[in-house]
Amino acid sequence: MHSRSSLARRSGGYSAEGAWLSHTGRMRKANEDACLAGDVISSGSSDAVVPIALSPEPWIVAVSDGIGGHRAGAEASQEVARALAACAPVNPLAVRGVLDRVSRELCERGRRHPECAGMGATIAGIGSGPGGLFAFNVGDSRVYKFSRHRLIQVTRDDSEAEELIRAGFLTRDQVRPGNMHALTRAIGGRAIATEIRPHIHSLSVATRARFLVCSDGVTDMLSQAVLQETIASHADPAEAVRQLFHLTMDAGGFDNITLAVFDAAR
Repeated sequence: MHSRSSLARRSGGYSAEGAWLSHTGRMRKANEDACLAGDVISSGSSDAVVPIALSPEPWIVAVSDGIGGHRAGAEASQEVARALAACAPVNPLAVRGVLDRVSRELCERGRRHPECAGMGATIAGIGSGPGGLFAFNVGDSRVYKFSRHRLIQVTRDDSEAEELIRAGFLTRDQVRPGNMHALTRAIGGRAIATEIRPHIHSLSVATRARFLVCSDGVTDMLSQAVLQETIASHADPAEAVRQLFHLTMDAGGFDNITLAVFDAAR
């Protein structure tokens, strides 16, 4: 458990209720993902669904996917989650500062310790603070918003595939698991640190909205149509998490599987 100072806990105006799960999957030997929900950070691997119940105070819900090998990747994602758990105040500028600092620290550790070379992580999450709700990401972990019976990807992937799609050389239907998924940006993951500028997305929520935050271990296995249908057909976020996990495992579970489904409400 990691707590922000009491001075930083001014009302953000939104509560959050839902669930998360983080699991190694079928093929990997270790879980390099991490999930953050308020002050709680995942550890290890479990098929148990963990509840999210956050009061209208500043909070962050995020998923980080480690890169750089089993140990280095797991440590990187945990460090990103721990840093965000301590972020105060919760606003886009503070999140950017935290991610930039952690990125430089990971690059420096990789430079000093050969066994940690290339250690880094992706990150995607939602923050709630005095200024309202916002999503952020670096890498290819994603945030989706479920609105009017449609699931909409809020974040933008930092990947070769996304760059080719935006340039018009590739369609989303042509992208398959493992196909041009090399990252173009990450937290750390480099020999020499560069400034981190996460994608920031303001979120408009009048009263209530449902969100999915997940690593690419989910989105590589399940199409957006399947994600949308599953979330739409489960009123209980915990049941949606459970069903998405089983569907991802049934589809192969080639990577670590980490996801959170929750409702943010005033």
